[in-house]
Amino acid sequence: MSRGLPSAITNQLRRDRIRFSDLLELHFDDSPYDPLCLTNSPLDIAVDTLTSTGKTFAANGEMLSFDTVEETREARVNQVNVVLSGASSTITNLFFNNNYIDRRVVIYRVFYDEQFNITDVPVMLFDGEIQSYNVNETGSTSTLSVTTASVFYDFDRIHGRRTNSTSQQAYFPNDKGFDQAAVVTDKIKWGKPS
Repeated sequence: MSRGLPSAITNQLRRDRIRFSDLLELHFDDSPYDPLCLTNSPLDIAVDTLTSTGKTFAANGEMLSFDTVEETREARVNQVNVVLSGASSTITNLFFNNNYIDRRVVIYRVFYDEQFNITDVPVMLFDGEIQSYNVNETGSTSTLSVTTASVFYDFDRIHGRRTNSTSQQAYFPNDKGFDQAAVVTDKIKWGKPS
């Protein structure tokens, strides 16, 4: 799918050798690291993105990998698993001590020219929310696998209450107001002229 990339980036993509690094933002509202900015680059990167300004993306080896991001024309749930180093107490404490569910995760890619100057602006690859995480430990390593999904991941989930007697009885056990709701619903003119 065409995104209308800036010409400086499309020119870089035509080259035989493409130089790039990935950027990861983990948005934890109640954290001093909001957002926590990591990169897989060999050097720290100071760059503004669409979702953060004045931040430096740390090249500290904590961002290990992430799944390939697939784009389609359909509105569907895209899931991306991000693997972080679990050896750092900064990363593990963010997940252990904060509400991580539905926190924003954004992945960008920056491209470099031959002198390793950043070409134009970072390109957003993924914007989603954290669903869950797992800590995986072996004898010598520890990783944190973060499962993220696009904001549509719970689109089909039905929220709220139903207009039936069972739903009403859960909150008001003696209320009989919805006993006949199944019979009446086809006669209710919700926002329709009478």
